[in-house]
Amino acid sequence: MHTLQLQVDDSIFEKFMGLLDILPKDKVSFTDESNSISFEEAQTKVQNAINNISNNNGIELDEAFDKVLKA
Repeated sequence: MHTLQLQVDDSIFEKFMGLLDILPKDKVSFTDESNSISFEEAQTKVQNAINNISNNNGIELDEAFDKVLKA
């Protein structure tokens, strides 16, 4: 089996994923890492969130989940 790294423009991403979906599942596997962040970025975001809890500078839970699910 071969491993490829591709960059796909947003304008054709959905079409490209559709192409992958029609290929045999036991012959092709893929992961979408376009939304991944580094450990340091995640650590900074969590620390900022923790620091702002007492300042009441957060967002509603539903809004947070919407942001996560859209990512």
